Amino acid sequence: MPKKVNVDDKLEYICEKAYEELLKNGINHFSLNKFIDSLQMSKGQFYYYFKTKEALICKTIDQKCYEAFAYTYEQTKSKLTFLDKMNTFFAFFLGNVEPRFADLDRLLKSTFHLYVNADNSAIKQLNTEFYQLLFSYIEEIFDELIEKGHLHQDTKKLARSLIATADGMYLHALMNDNYDMKVYFSEYLVMLDALLKLDNEGKKK
Repeated sequence: MPKKVNVDDKLEYICEKAYEELLKNGINHFSLNKFIDSLQMSKGQFYYYFKTKEALICKTIDQKCYEAFAYTYEQTKSKLTFLDKMNTFFAFFLGNVEPRFADLDRLLKSTFHLYVNADNSAIKQLNTEFYQLLFSYIEEIFDELIEKGHLHQDTKKLARSLIATADGMYLHALMNDNYDMKVYFSEYLVMLDALLKLDNEGKKK
């Protein structure tokens, strides 16, 4: 009787192997045929999971992004202030990410063009699902701070725009070598923290 294959486990395995290969050779020297051979799979088996090389790469990077932000979100739970929580949650953008995710930034920059492909419905779906997760994470952080009285209720409206701001700065840094996102985003969070404290104190009076 043939062994039953767990699709999710197989997908995760393929993505882990693809991540290792991408780190080793980069996107420009990533050979799909050689990669499939290394998996000891037939092309038919591989294409059951991924229809294109681009789909494999995006899913691989996407999976690592999930892991990175799930980790940073968990780390925010031990932080007490808005600024500490934001610095922890956005560690990837600030260059303070966990060492095992250190190479993710390099790969993401080299594959960024794939994520802005508006004609690819599969990639758009990956983006939608990932951002929904990020939105839920940051809104939960805001909910906690609001419940504890550190932030006013209205400040939750800023949660999703923080994600957009980080993305915008990241894109700008890709296009402009002289733009140091770590510095500017860090300064932005400090200023936002000061403004939110003033706003909260004013609402309490």
